[in-house]
Amino acid sequence: MVNQYVQQGKFTFKIVLGGPEEKYTLGKAYGVRAYPTNYLLDADGKILWRGEGFEEEELRAALGKAGLK
Repeated sequence: MVNQYVQQGKFTFKIVLGGPEEKYTLGKAYGVRAYPTNYLLDADGKILWRGEGFEEEELRAALGKAGLK
């Protein structure tokens, strides 16, 4: 479902998904408390935007602010 959305949206950035809890170190590192939780990171891993749930308009606004589409 996520891959289909990414393809339809023609996103040009990397998407990282979580995995089984015991292997989900990325989610633990960023303090994920709910699903979905979305982060927009810069090249250095700095959090530019974080959103719990899915609000496409907010995500697209954050992407635009970061110079992405």
